[in-house]
Formats: sequence, structure tokens, C-alpha cells
Amino acid sequence: MFQLPIRSTLITGALVALLALVGTVSISSVAQADDSGVVALTVSVADKLPNGPVEIHCVLPVGSRVDSAPVFVTVHGLKPFSHVEVWVHSTPFLLISGNADAAGDFAGSGTLPPDLGAGGHTIEVIGTTAADDPFSQVAASFAVTDAGTIGSATTSDTNGVLSLVVPAAAVAAFNAPVLVSNRSTTTGVLGSFAVSDSRVLTQEGWILSADVADFVNAADGSVIGASQLGLAPQLVSTDATGVSLVTAQTAGSATYPMNLAVAAPAQTVGTTVLNAGLTFVAPPEKSVGTYRSTLSLTLVSQ
Repeated sequence: MFQLPIRSTLITGALVALLALVGTVSISSVAQADDSGVVALTVSVADKLPNGPVEIHCVLPVGSRVDSAPVFVTVHGLKPFSHVEVWVHSTPFLLISGNADAAGDFAGSGTLPPDLGAGGHTIEVIGTTAADDPFSQVAASFAVTDAGTIGSATTSDTNGVLSLVVPAAAVAAFNAPVLVSNRSTTTGVLGSFAVSDSRVLTQEGWILSADVADFVNAADGSVIGASQLGLAPQLVSTDATGVSLVTAQTAGSATYPMNLAVAAPAQTVGTTVLNAGLTFVAPPEKSVGTYRSTLSLTLVSQ
């Protein structure tokens, strides 16, 4: 069985496959998660602010010190190339400024002023809508504690996280081996799994890679190199943009580790369902038996 608990942005899943050179192929699997990475800022959201003339996303790191707290703001629905300003109140402070792009979108980040006093504050966005109307819209309200940290926040959005999602019952399926050019050849599929990216603000992109260990026959200790496993990435579905597959590895000349898929930064995020075709070719001089290998999936943020 393939079960992968997801708790961080760096996820490593291990798939243990038993590949029979003759007869049927049986598959078992184990998995583990690595909690060593994080990408999302921790945000406490009490309620969402009312909608305004444009779509604004703002995230604040609750619990961080004011003098080092980053603020991420994205705005959609602006007049193309129009000027945008992001202000902190109550004492006005220009946090971010710039221009919208040709599509009327704007993204920026800044650090809160270190002398922001205890009490309530707001973040305001000023600009021009796509209809050429000026606007001023509150993107977030937050409180600064006496200790100089952000104690609570009400924002227009949260950033989200990156995760690798594998069904608990996922099993790699293989067809019966056949002889091709006098070599035992087995084909199959890894089984569908998903990359879920909800980081609507930072839109950092991701890279999914695979590594394969050599195949070992426990009965006699003989080894078949990982290069004999061909792997062809497959895109099942996606509602994200900027996702591309990497060239397949050919059985007999495969090189690992390899990238399976890449999502470019600054693109629409979403869920991407992937699979991979598998081809295992046994060298003719190897003894008949069951060979074990480990395939590891690693998902990292760009």
C-alpha cells in the first residue's frame, strides 16, 4: 500500500516495487514524509474583508515581529500599466508601490515599519480599476502587541501550501512480462498522484523528481542497474498553468535522479494529477527471480 502523510513543502515518498522477470509482478510500497521544509507564512484569519472594486490578496505572518514581518499583496482587475500604492495606517507609511502589468495584475511585497506602535492598524491599496475609476480599498487589518509582534489579523486571503497527495490505496500496476528481443520486458504504470499548490500569493512554482535504486535479487544477491527501468511522465489533468513534463527515460539507458514535472513560477496555481509509464527490461544474462528496488518521489518549491 502507498500511504503518504503530508505535512510540509518538502515531501519524499518511497515506493518499493517487486519486479518479477518471469510470471506476474507483485507490488508493495511504503512511504514517509519529511517535515524539514516550509513555504507558507502562518496566517490567522478571523474573517474575510468585504469585496471591493478589485480583487486583492494579502497575507501577514501572525506572531512575527513587526520589524521583520513581510507582507505579500497581489491585486487583480486594475487598469493596465496603472500605478499602485500599498499603505500602512494609522500613521501613513508607503509599504509597496509599482505598476500593474498589461493584464491589469500587480504583485509586490514589503516589510512593515519597525516603529509601528501597539494597537490596531490597516493596510490600504490605492489605484485605478480596469474601468478607469480610482479606488481605495482596505486589504487587511491587524493588531500589534505590546511586545512588538503581530497578534491577530483579518486579511483578504491566505497564501496556502504546497503538498504531494497520494491515494492511500495506490498500487503500481504491471502487465505480465513478455520476451522482446530475447529479454524479459515488463510494462505498467506507477499510479496517479497529485501535486496540490494553493500558494495564491507567492506562486513560487515547484519541481517533482524521482530517484530509483538498483534492483536486487534477495535470493542470490544479483543486481540489475536502475538504468533498466524506463519511466515516462504522464499528465492526467491540471487546473494550473505553466506545468510541463520532462523527457521520458528509456529502459536500458535511464539516468536517475530525474525530474518528472516542473511548474514555472508566477503562474496560476492549482492541482496537477500525474502518472508515469514504467518499462523494465531485464538483461539476458540475469537469473530468473524477483528483484527489489526503491523509487523515491521528491517535491520541492522553486
